[in-house]
Amino acid sequence: MLLKLADLFQYFSVVLRAGTLVFQSLLLGGVLFVFWTGRASSDVPHKSIDRVQTSTWRLLRASALCLAAVQLSYLYANSAVLMATAEIGLDQVIGANFFIAGCVVLTAALATATIGRGSNKLTKWLLPALTAIIMAGSAMTNHAASRLDGRPLLITLSCIHELATGFWIGGLPFLVLGLCRAEDAATRWYVTGRFSKIALVSVGALVISGTVMSGLFVGSWAALFGTAYGVMVTAKAVMLGAILLLGGVNFLLIRNASNGDALPLLRRLIEVELGIGITVILTAASLTSQPPAIDQISNIVTMAQISRRLRPAMPRLMFSPVAEAASIGGEAPREAASGASLRAYNADGVPLTPRQINGAIESELNHHWTGLVVLAMGLFALLARTGKASWAEYWPLLLIGIAGFIFLRADPECWPLGWKGFGACWADPEVFQHRIAALVCVVFAVFEARARKQRRETDPLALVFPMMTAFGGAVLLTHSHAITNVKENLLVELNHVPMGIIAVFAGWARWLELRLPQKYSAVPSWIWPVCFVLIGALLLNYREM
Repeated sequence: MLLKLADLFQYFSVVLRAGTLVFQSLLLGGVLFVFWTGRASSDVPHKSIDRVQTSTWRLLRASALCLAAVQLSYLYANSAVLMATAEIGLDQVIGANFFIAGCVVLTAALATATIGRGSNKLTKWLLPALTAIIMAGSAMTNHAASRLDGRPLLITLSCIHELATGFWIGGLPFLVLGLCRAEDAATRWYVTGRFSKIALVSVGALVISGTVMSGLFVGSWAALFGTAYGVMVTAKAVMLGAILLLGGVNFLLIRNASNGDALPLLRRLIEVELGIGITVILTAASLTSQPPAIDQISNIVTMAQISRRLRPAMPRLMFSPVAEAASIGGEAPREAASGASLRAYNADGVPLTPRQINGAIESELNHHWTGLVVLAMGLFALLARTGKASWAEYWPLLLIGIAGFIFLRADPECWPLGWKGFGACWADPEVFQHRIAALVCVVFAVFEARARKQRRETDPLALVFPMMTAFGGAVLLTHSHAITNVKENLLVELNHVPMGIIAVFAGWARWLELRLPQKYSAVPSWIWPVCFVLIGALLLNYREM
């Protein structure tokens, strides 16, 4: 039980690390926005820019307080994990590098929230200094600081990467808020134009620093696809490409469109840019829990192993437990000609036990049934989009079936069908995530079905679907599995990461459909159902053997 709680705390430490990076980015973006992007100018009305400044200071203080709260929780979770696993006391934890760095960030964040109440001379000097202290504390706990070779270069690149992320992604909420608070178009275009210049420089710094660090931490093309670290780096790159595409559209809107046509489009695209950007930060946080690929040379999964695991096969829809290890794929030679008992092997060529085979069969069964429902959801949504089948509009109710299936069958050893009690199940991080997913499915089904029944796309209830879908994709990208075999963990990630990315794109495509002016919403209205079809197909081909 103690180890299960430690696993749960370890998962939460990844989530809290993500929260730290998100609010740190907001703090960086806010400081730059208040002192440069949204500063007063004779080119815009004084009253309008004052409204922007006031709202910016409020969000800046809120970001600092949230950073302090998340950092405090992160310190507690990491300390609990370390004391439970290493069997040491708090007095020994206090001297750890992460504890010292966390206390530095916590103190600086609280100081930022305290003084962030106006642009007086003291604040102008102290806020950049406190931001630099927070950056230094963050740099103490990343992979760059732990390297023995090339540490100065890696720390420098890491700081540039985090600064660029903060100035661009962290500045987007302040831009959205500024566009809402500004009273006239002149102020909106003034703020947008200045932010565009920052974003352009930040994108260049982000791509260059990220490319160099990826080369140094991944090391080879084989490791890029053959390690969990490399796969997550690839996921980051794919989502970053989507953000760059949106940013390019925004850039063209700013340069070429008239004020009346561009501003409504610009605001909605910035919202999506921000949502995917936060997901990229969450993915970056999950990288901190993985050793760099360059340190896993002996654990790289080969392309032959990957293709064997991902090859198309008929879905498993019936549970047929085995009494002895029967072959369901694997690397070892088969003995079909002799009719002898056949065996299954893991990625390292070690024979699986009957219990492991039965567990894999159970997991595949769960994924495949879920895939059937998700595939049906996507197809019904496409059918409803044609306008020729009104009954297909109620496809969200299929999610209640998924929720029930996850709750009862995803973890058969747990309550109410298994031998594990209710509380013990929630202490297991994998079970915890499964049951949270079931609750999300129910919430999604109720709100989306209600929104479609009312047929009012301006209803806030309609926004629950894209938020839940994008959130589910983000959770999948930080999904934790209790697998000690590094190669098996990677093969599982190769199934889950694409589904997470597609879910993020599906959620934000639906968001654009609802938020864009009607004449621009046709393309995203077809994208998200197709994404659901793809997720269903990936689930139907999920394999653990």
